[in-house]
Amino acid sequence: MKLPYFFSACIVMLLITIFRFPSEMLNSAASAFGLWFESVLPSLFPFLVACLLLMRLGVAKKCSKLFAPIMRPLFGLSGICAFPFLLGLLAGYPVGAKMTAQLYEQKQLSLSEARKLLNFCNNPGPLFVVGTVGTGFFHTPLWGYAMLCSIALGSICTGICFRFQKSSPLCLPATATAHTEHQPFGFMLSASICDALLTTAQIGGFLAFFSVCHTALQLCGIYDFLSRILFFLPVSETFLQAICSGFLEMTTGTHLLATAPDRLLLCLCASVVLLTFGGLSILGQTFGVLQRLPFSAMRYLFAKLCQCVFSLAIFRLLYPVFLVHAKKAVSVFSIHTATAFPAHFSIFAFFLILYTAWYHQVR
Repeated sequence: MKLPYFFSACIVMLLITIFRFPSEMLNSAASAFGLWFESVLPSLFPFLVACLLLMRLGVAKKCSKLFAPIMRPLFGLSGICAFPFLLGLLAGYPVGAKMTAQLYEQKQLSLSEARKLLNFCNNPGPLFVVGTVGTGFFHTPLWGYAMLCSIALGSICTGICFRFQKSSPLCLPATATAHTEHQPFGFMLSASICDALLTTAQIGGFLAFFSVCHTALQLCGIYDFLSRILFFLPVSETFLQAICSGFLEMTTGTHLLATAPDRLLLCLCASVVLLTFGGLSILGQTFGVLQRLPFSAMRYLFAKLCQCVFSLAIFRLLYPVFLVHAKKAVSVFSIHTATAFPAHFSIFAFFLILYTAWYHQVR
């Protein structure tokens, strides 16, 4: 069956399900939009505005020399690529991809470097991994830290593996970027707000759509059908449903994995894979912010699979170390993520801002 016909059939089935179960589908969409309005919009929108404003002020360009001694030997990239990479680790999906596309659109990054950077710059944020998954789902922040370290190190390993992919830095005269840096601040602020609002609205749309798709598959019995087919696997039905739903949306999948009766190590390893891959919802958000950047979707997916392998292997090595401390730790049952954000990330961000301001003043 050709791919367009397959997608058409899936959409027709989704419409039939909406008409068959209108109340359940409405509640699913409302819940997704509520989650977006209460959590995603307040946390991601101000961060995106600040990041886009810093880029328009030329901070990323001025910090390129600072990070060049690290980025060039490790990843074969120029120092300006550290800006999207660090923001992708601190803010989560899809900020890394968004910043990469923004730098390319502003002609501060070449196409070859942007494609190379996309292989490893888009990752889940510490607020979600430690707060929501570790503290809220598995009731132990230590598992969140273990997964976060594994994903971050897996991202670095992936970038090193793609180091030899051909790329060349963008060579532009100094006056090319000076024009954007001397624009009126009000214009830059307005443009940053509009761009950030459009991005967060797009994320909300993807979140609601894939939440409805997940509910439709559940109501149609697809998950139960797959569980019966894969009965021979030595895992529970909840685990299989978690993997299937996590392939669509990682939040639902990791939540089900936390409630599965399988071994803790198996559930944690599966959660690391789902968080690293992100699911179709995150892929849709990522491809949405990369509309103006010509890239290979297959190469991006291959890089994500490589990162899944690295993150899984690293987590397996870290598991015995964190297990000893997790047994001594008191379980946490709060699902509030604000108190679970690791303090050292805030300290790092604060000193990075101070150093950037000092460096900008010296230059």
